[in-house]
Amino acid sequence: MDFFFNPQGIAVVGATPNPLKGGNAILKNILLGYRGRIYPVNPKYHRIEGLTCYPSVGSIPEPVDLVIVFVPAPLVPAVVEDCAGKGVRGVIIESGGFAEAGPEGERLQKTLTDIAERTGIRLWGPNCMGLVDCVHRHIFSFMDPRALEREEFIPGNVSLVVQSGMLSAIFLIDIMSNATMGVSKVCSVGNKVDVNECDILEYFLGDPDTGVIGLYLESFSDGRRFLDLCRRSGKPIVVLKGGRSRAGAEAALSHTASLAGNQRIITGALAQVGVREARDFKQMMDLCRSLSLTKPAPGGSGRVAVLTLSGGAGIVATDFVAEHGLTMAALSAATKNTLERLFPRWMPVTNPVDLWPAMEKQSSADVDVYSLSLEALLSDPEVDAVFLHVFISNPRSRLNPSELAARIHAAGKPIIVWIIGRRDDVYAFQKEALVHGIPVFTDISRAAECLAAVLGERCRPEPMSDEKKEPRTMPAPLQKLLHSASGPLDEHLSKELLRAGGIPTIPEEIVADPAHAEAAAAALGYPVVMKGLIPGGIHKTELGLVRLEISDRRAVRTTFENLMEQMEGRGKVLIQKQHPGRVELILGLLRDPQFGPCVMFGPGGVLAELYDDTVFAAAPLTYGEALKLIGRIRSRKVLDGFRGTPPVNREEIARILVALGEIGLSQPRIREIDINPLIVGEQGAAAADATIILG
Repeated sequence: MDFFFNPQGIAVVGATPNPLKGGNAILKNILLGYRGRIYPVNPKYHRIEGLTCYPSVGSIPEPVDLVIVFVPAPLVPAVVEDCAGKGVRGVIIESGGFAEAGPEGERLQKTLTDIAERTGIRLWGPNCMGLVDCVHRHIFSFMDPRALEREEFIPGNVSLVVQSGMLSAIFLIDIMSNATMGVSKVCSVGNKVDVNECDILEYFLGDPDTGVIGLYLESFSDGRRFLDLCRRSGKPIVVLKGGRSRAGAEAALSHTASLAGNQRIITGALAQVGVREARDFKQMMDLCRSLSLTKPAPGGSGRVAVLTLSGGAGIVATDFVAEHGLTMAALSAATKNTLERLFPRWMPVTNPVDLWPAMEKQSSADVDVYSLSLEALLSDPEVDAVFLHVFISNPRSRLNPSELAARIHAAGKPIIVWIIGRRDDVYAFQKEALVHGIPVFTDISRAAECLAAVLGERCRPEPMSDEKKEPRTMPAPLQKLLHSASGPLDEHLSKELLRAGGIPTIPEEIVADPAHAEAAAAALGYPVVMKGLIPGGIHKTELGLVRLEISDRRAVRTTFENLMEQMEGRGKVLIQKQHPGRVELILGLLRDPQFGPCVMFGPGGVLAELYDDTVFAAAPLTYGEALKLIGRIRSRKVLDGFRGTPPVNREEIARILVALGEIGLSQPRIREIDINPLIVGEQGAAAADATIILG
């Protein structure tokens, strides 16, 4: 991939002297910073922008690493064939009119795919804005050169991958004109005919100029590869996924599918591998710049001190600190002693630290209350980070960004600044703070959110073991069933498969007649549950085929006869021990087209869909990932013992989730698994009902 970013020679097919055309913009942009060989290609001209122009790529006498193409879509396949014949390694196709434009465009894009597979040439795009490298001033894009001449590049260590072409240019212009953050590279991938977000992400992981990676994506080309790269990353990654509202399961047979939805799986999979998910463009960039400028203190636990000039702002900041899962630091005795010398006697020292009374007391210009208080908080071992409020237009609260940066570096603790004041003062401070690596925000809630993201970076996902775990061997009858059956299996067969995969189930038996039912109930022990199993009847409760609390022989016989009558003799009767337990959970597995088998967890029973509180993770899960998955549900208090219920053994549930993922990975014909409920009691957890759907 390096030949895209650092080519030894570039040709521009579609170059033109017309300043209103994109082919001219591409050439001018390359001339702004690229120092290698540049070859315009257009049979109509002999020279463009002072450079010799060639009729084709094949006619260029020197080697060419990279070709940028900006000609009408129908001409592009022939150009790419010419490039392949020349030995060009990569082509960036910035022309539009392909799969986004209808059937004819789809045919042209398929032709490009075929050429890439046949020749091995790498194709970037089409329908993209190319790439911009702010550090090396490589501008391989048709974005307006006049905008680039007006604004100044701010080199930094944030690199962006943006699927939308125009959005990549808009991002860059916004960043440059507002001086919000420094940027290393911005890559627009377009239709992803060959080069995709995974290729560029892998390049960024090894790029010394990239410290934080942000991606705006409308689709994942290879979800499992993407997750693997994110898990291996030592660099923070932020993703904004477009198309959040599209349903992921159109024909949902099981609870698992109906509760999934495309975005819920994506959110779970990204959280599993330590990726920050953004919900809008500004949030994505704010998270990226915060993570690029600020690092968490080693060994910290998220304890925050708020330093403010307003009691009201301190209260609001405290609310946001709590909302994002952080804690307000309990200041040490030494810090309180230092601050008490600055404060009037009537003012107690608390966190948040409201400095205005201290400023009123210390009228002497020789006493820098702001700096002394900040120094005390940064030195406090009970403080992991400082949330600093600055009224920039007040001369008594002005901060020198250079001195502030030195304090931050010496303390080794992150500071996030919320700034308010006159517009010009705010902009000037933001610009100077960026030079010194200090994240500044004009929105107090976003500042708190970004501080939480920075402090959360101390918890990276555990790496997957390279050791290959042998899947459990299924008994021969079950293997035959897995290969021959299709659609939903009945509850009994489903639980036989789960039990063979290491998931505990409640003892049960299929009974053929009333006498058999009586014997089975006696062997299992009362009370028992009896169920009617009919082909395709997944939701037995809704069909009236589940009977609970059966406690004697007569009730067993009567229930058997009633169930058989209700099923009109078409089904089977299942009898099982009624498992004592007061917590019901739902576990599931769904084979997602982007991420493969994904495990689901949430509160279960008849209220599973009503709670709408399920979380997902891609298989395989490590034991630690399974524990984190359990902790992500909103109703997790129920797991810790609620109103007399015993706490759930999370370790046991985590092992079941790991086993569920292994079943999905080892049995590719399983499309869905639905365990609802998994009943948890003093004797442990066991699946009381389950459905497996084969594809």
